[in-house]
Amino acid sequence: MHRFFTVLAIFYIGFLAPSPLPAAVPDWTALDALIEPYQKTDAPGISVAVSIDGQPVYQRWAGQADLAHNVAINADTRFEIASISKQFTAYAIMMLANEDKLTLDQDVRDIIPELEARPTPVTIRNLLNHTGGLREVNSLLQLTGHLESSPVTEARALDLILRQRGGNFSAGQRQEYSNTGYQLLAEIVARLSGQSFPKFMRSRIFEPLGMDRTFVRTDPEQIIDDYAVGYKPVGNGFAQKHLLSATFGSTGIISDPRDLLRWADALETGAIGGPDIISAMAARSTLSDGRRAIAANGQEYRDFCGLDTWSHGGTTGGFRSFLLRIPEARMAIVVMGNRTDFLKAAFAFEIAEALLADRLEPQPPEEFVPEAGNELDRYVGDYRLFAGIVFSLRRDGDHLTFATFGKDDASPLPQVGRGVFMLNPATHLRLEFHEFAGGHATEMRWQISEDGFIPAPRVITQPVPQTLLEFEELVGSYYCDTLQQVVTLFENGGELWLRTGEGNRIPLDRYQPDIFRPDGPSNIQRVEIMRGTDGIVRGVLVSAALADNLEYRKLNQDRIAG
Repeated sequence: MHRFFTVLAIFYIGFLAPSPLPAAVPDWTALDALIEPYQKTDAPGISVAVSIDGQPVYQRWAGQADLAHNVAINADTRFEIASISKQFTAYAIMMLANEDKLTLDQDVRDIIPELEARPTPVTIRNLLNHTGGLREVNSLLQLTGHLESSPVTEARALDLILRQRGGNFSAGQRQEYSNTGYQLLAEIVARLSGQSFPKFMRSRIFEPLGMDRTFVRTDPEQIIDDYAVGYKPVGNGFAQKHLLSATFGSTGIISDPRDLLRWADALETGAIGGPDIISAMAARSTLSDGRRAIAANGQEYRDFCGLDTWSHGGTTGGFRSFLLRIPEARMAIVVMGNRTDFLKAAFAFEIAEALLADRLEPQPPEEFVPEAGNELDRYVGDYRLFAGIVFSLRRDGDHLTFATFGKDDASPLPQVGRGVFMLNPATHLRLEFHEFAGGHATEMRWQISEDGFIPAPRVITQPVPQTLLEFEELVGSYYCDTLQQVVTLFENGGELWLRTGEGNRIPLDRYQPDIFRPDGPSNIQRVEIMRGTDGIVRGVLVSAALADNLEYRKLNQDRIAG
């Protein structure tokens, strides 16, 4: 039978210290109703815990931890917390700064001299604020053939980072989410503390806080007790979504909801390190365009119906997690799941809304008249989400359409708010426009449910080339020193194809002069031809998600088959 349990310590509420908000008994039945749909014996599920004033007052779980062995999620089930790990890494850095072992504005190369020297030094603060401009390590691993289901160690990932030359942009130029930065921060912790990062976490944070169910994974094939299996929906059921990574700093911590509540309390009280570290964790930097950094120090600030909130989510393999703190309500909410379709951020904020309904500022329904005709022209244009991923918004009478640039796949884009258009209701995927200049949007926000957004700047594109390709000058093998990998361009049926080192073959679609994108699933997103001043092909620049312009030099001019 499915094990299902609710802890309702409502009696405790009356003994809390005075709150800055009016006292009220939370509506636990509303929270029960949110969890109830996950109470199934044939599907993965979720685990939820809530604390008030540092004390757990609610815990409930639903669904299966292991479908193959009919093991239900219970109070002790552990999950990958994924990028919530960044909070711990940032805290460790603040602890070392508080001990005068580093300064946040010093060059990372003072501590890791193997990192490439760049014209604009990358500082520790850049890494904390996701403004370092370094290539995304997970994309680099994927380019070398690694998948989430492929064993990969921290040493392998770090070696790949330190081999890099160049990057995505100069440090401080903009904010771009970076797992690379947090893996380097973990290395800084190890080098300055004299302990491995996992040992530092255990001795300086987990053990002092009584987080005895929490640890940093160091072995990709480690057997872990009370550990959920990650799943993804497939057809009418689920399939395992394997995870064998043992990288850390950006991810890698395994925990359960009760332990994360202990961590949330430490972030409020400064139980380890003191109040100076708490203040440092809340600091935000100003970006080069004058905007405040949204994500920094492993947490994001959001105004939620008049309440300040601090949060961070985690996504890896089949795991989804979210930690939400609401200081004015003295409340922390932890949600964890072992299914890829769990919208963890939206769910956490739904819990907050249910429990704090009487304390939230009323949000009047937005009154807007859908734009029509030439009013929509301010959104029309092409926007680059990632390298090689460019979307086109066009006007069709009184409606916008959404398409891949250069493709005949346009679909209607319904407007659901002022400057807000719904792309996928099932996942709450929206396109939002907030930045304008000269009467036209300068950026499209790819809003992923309540998890946050990816900025997609407006780009100027040329018409899709119609001339025939000169295959003789393009085909051949190309070598990337920083990845130690060869890719091959070859002709197949009158098209240019790409073969990667792990043997994948995929046709390339030319969408700009000398610029191609894969015409199908691929870790590579863009291939740009490099020519010398004489016009002869010297190599290609390969880009993946958040990893731009890796240089591959042409090895030969021989025509080779795919």
